[in-house]
Amino acid sequence: MLVRLACGAVFAASVLMPQNAKANCAEDISRLMSKDTEKLTTRYQRVTKQIQEKGASPKLLAEECRIARQLGPRLEDQLAAMKQSGCVKDPQMGNMIADIVRGHEGDLAMARKTTSRSECR
Repeated sequence: MLVRLACGAVFAASVLMPQNAKANCAEDISRLMSKDTEKLTTRYQRVTKQIQEKGASPKLLAEECRIARQLGPRLEDQLAAMKQSGCVKDPQMGNMIADIVRGHEGDLAMARKTTSRSECR
């Protein structure tokens, strides 16, 4: 969900930026934002919410662990690529990218916490 919001913000910012910088940064961010990772993040958040609301069944815990193991490396790769992007220094795109990075870092922290639990090993 956060990723969808970020993609929308990228689009909005791309409309407002000068044409040459706009094209490069919008393309870079669009390339870096994986729809598969977005779907996996959404699924992970949904399973985590179910666990909080309904309790931790063995099936839900196993699903949470499986998703967290897949999600961690993908988020790490996206974070590294975004931080290395030249768009981070762009005054119009920098704040938006920083917001995306903070969201990914939060998701990554949750995934790491999940995979470090004893039932996920």
